[in-house]
Amino acid sequence: MSFLRARTAALAVLIALGAAPLPLQAADNDPVVAVVNGKQIRKSALVDLQQQLPQLRQVPLEMVYEQLLDHLINSEIVTAEARKQKLQDDPKVKERMRQIEAQLMQQAYLSRRIEKEVTPELVKKRYDEFVKANPPQEEVRARHILLEDEAAAKAVIDDIQKGASFEDVAKEKSKGPSAETGGDLGFFTKDDMVPEFAQAAFAMKAGEVSKTPVKTQFGWHVIKVEERRMGQPPKLEELEEQLRGEASEEVVADILQNLRAKAQVKRFQIDGSPLAEAEPADGKPKAK
Repeated sequence: MSFLRARTAALAVLIALGAAPLPLQAADNDPVVAVVNGKQIRKSALVDLQQQLPQLRQVPLEMVYEQLLDHLINSEIVTAEARKQKLQDDPKVKERMRQIEAQLMQQAYLSRRIEKEVTPELVKKRYDEFVKANPPQEEVRARHILLEDEAAAKAVIDDIQKGASFEDVAKEKSKGPSAETGGDLGFFTKDDMVPEFAQAAFAMKAGEVSKTPVKTQFGWHVIKVEERRMGQPPKLEELEEQLRGEASEEVVADILQNLRAKAQVKRFQIDGSPLAEAEPADGKPKAK
């Protein structure tokens, strides 16, 4: 399927699901891109529709302009025809509209509460708490040569002690996926590796090669430590989206808890019959 045909197919899915664009407010730089039976369609409506499709968000608008515009034109034509037939008065349509209105109001209410309560100050506070609870750990950058048996590992250590390049031997003899990069594993903490490997690597100095092979569940390793350093906490920008999301979830949970505490709710069985009354904690029947 071609690039544009794939985008057209995505729009077809949107139409089938009944998604309707929510045009942005017109602005001076928001030109009219079509007029359907006297009703204007502006560029902002295309932008908004594009944002509703995750697979199109990063695509330049110009590449999907015709498909998006066709969808909006078709939507306007079909909607106008439906109104001519008074479908807005159909009970099922009215109920569906009521449901959509309720969903939009819920989203608007929660969004405004989140915007009000999840402030930059709150996100910064949660970041500081995260950094305090997750202090930096020591990190090691190492290379390794993975071999299938101890004898082969000892032979490799002997070759390196005689002057062979660790990186060259790793590329030639290592069975691990890092062989192509000379056994380079990058920086890691103790928790990133299996215990046997981590214990050996963190006991070595920078520039040192293991004097005896290290056995793990993956085989026999010859290790070379390149560098040691203290890790740095992630920057606020790297965690901001995650922290904001977590804070938003907590805000919504608090809102629901408070609203439910004030609401009068009566639940029934799935067939509509009354729920059985809960037994008292002491197991004795309630007094009548």
